[in-house]
Amino acid sequence: MTRHGRTGRAKRRLAAGLVAGVLTVCLATAGSGAPSAADRKADVDQRLQRAEARLVRARDQEAVLSSEVSAYTGRIRRIERRLVPLETRSNRLGNELAVLEGRLADLTGRLDAERANLARARARLVTQREVLGTRLRAMYRRDDPDPLLVLLESGSIAGAVAAVDQIERAADLDKEAIASVEDYAREVREARDRLADLRAGVQRSERRVKAAALRARGAARALRAERDDLGRFRDGRQRLLSRVRGDREDLEVETRGLRERSLRLGREIARIQGVSGASIDITPSQAGLVWPVNGPLTSPFGMRWGRMHEGIDVGVGEGTPISAAKAGTVIMAGWGGGYGNLVVIDHGGGLSTAYAHQSRIAVAVGQQVGQGSVIGYVGNTGHSFGAHLHFEVRVNGSATDPLAYL
Repeated sequence: MTRHGRTGRAKRRLAAGLVAGVLTVCLATAGSGAPSAADRKADVDQRLQRAEARLVRARDQEAVLSSEVSAYTGRIRRIERRLVPLETRSNRLGNELAVLEGRLADLTGRLDAERANLARARARLVTQREVLGTRLRAMYRRDDPDPLLVLLESGSIAGAVAAVDQIERAADLDKEAIASVEDYAREVREARDRLADLRAGVQRSERRVKAAALRARGAARALRAERDDLGRFRDGRQRLLSRVRGDREDLEVETRGLRERSLRLGREIARIQGVSGASIDITPSQAGLVWPVNGPLTSPFGMRWGRMHEGIDVGVGEGTPISAAKAGTVIMAGWGGGYGNLVVIDHGGGLSTAYAHQSRIAVAVGQQVGQGSVIGYVGNTGHSFGAHLHFEVRVNGSATDPLAYL
């Protein structure tokens, strides 16, 4: 049959459907002001379309917010990983600085004590020298003592010798005392100088450690501030994400209910039309395809909610067997992301068909299937709002309207 013949057949089928629909509406509304099943379904479908559009936007927003929260969390974790060694270093430098400060305080105390000792030694030396000077001036006022004068003053030679010896011993003792004080003063001065050198070294170490500790604390403080800012941003996004997630869950409940109502109304319309729930011709088309399931068309091929709907949706109950539209080879049988459980059959000549959202798959990749063979069962897996079959026809990989082949 030519393309013109196929088009004519489709037009006749569409006209028959329109006539049946008009009769149904007339029968359903005769003698009553109540809305018909078709009107109710149209209203439900419009509400469903708006709800699903809002749901798509909510899911997109949720995905963006989830990505942002994840990104902020990742940045916070990276900062915290950098912060741990920096805070460890800061604490270590702080402890080292405390030790140096304690050592510096000890050295300062010891240096002050040595300075006080040196001052006392110098005072003693001055006193000793003054005493010696006074004594020498008294002893040697007439230069060296005259032995004869000492003899006459002592009254005997022995007394004179003893007196001279006593004078000389006193002079020697004074000299020894002065020398001892000078040695002590020198030792104290050397100790003071050593302590001063040690203290200067500790001060240099203290300044170096203090500068390093200040840098480490500053860097840690900057990282903590950045982490806290990111945490506030993340918390704000997390709160928004929670609200969007709640809205999305509410919309999923709403759309699920609307879709179920739409399917029930579709079955009611099919029953009124007297086709026992079937509204689709399942005889092979000129292209050689048959309908994979027998049920009402709930969503056509084309743009939907700002996106391309690359197949048709057929509303049938969960668990309904799905038939191969044409004989071929199964090239995919498994999870397909938003498609849920998916089967794809290659029919040769660049033609393939896809059957999505299945509850259970009944074939395997590489399996040869005949037309009408059961390949799976209708479900609600993947990006789906209720049990139905999403059916696609692709030519050389490009999606085309399945109604042109059925």
